[in-house]
Amino acid sequence: MSSKLKSRLGEISDDILVQGSRAAGTAKITSDIDIAVRVSPTQFQKLVKEYFGSPNVGSAKERTMLHAIKTGKIQSGEARLSPLRKELERDLNMPVDISIIQKGGAFDKPPYIDIK
Repeated sequence: MSSKLKSRLGEISDDILVQGSRAAGTAKITSDIDIAVRVSPTQFQKLVKEYFGSPNVGSAKERTMLHAIKTGKIQSGEARLSPLRKELERDLNMPVDISIIQKGGAFDKPPYIDIK
C-alpha cells in the first residue's frame, strides 16, 4: 500500500498519513482506513481551482467546492482518486477513504500514522 500511495500521490504531496480509528487504535472489524494527503494552504487552494474550476453559481459543484474550502478537505471523488481508492479496497479487502486535507484545517487532527 505504501509504495502504491507514494507513487500515485507523490506529485500532490509526500505527506501521506493514516488517520481516524485505524490510527487511534479504536477501529472495529468493519471500520474503513482513512488516508489523508496533507498539503499546505497554498497547495490546497491550487488544487481546489484545478479540481473544481469555476462552477456555476448555485450549482451542486459550487456547493461542493465551498464545502471543501470551508472544511479544508477534498474528497476522493472530486480529487479524481476514486480509481486508486477502489484499487486499494480490493488490495486490502476493506473500505478505504482517501482525502486531500489542508494542513491546519478542520480534518488535520492527530493521531496519525505516517505512510513511509
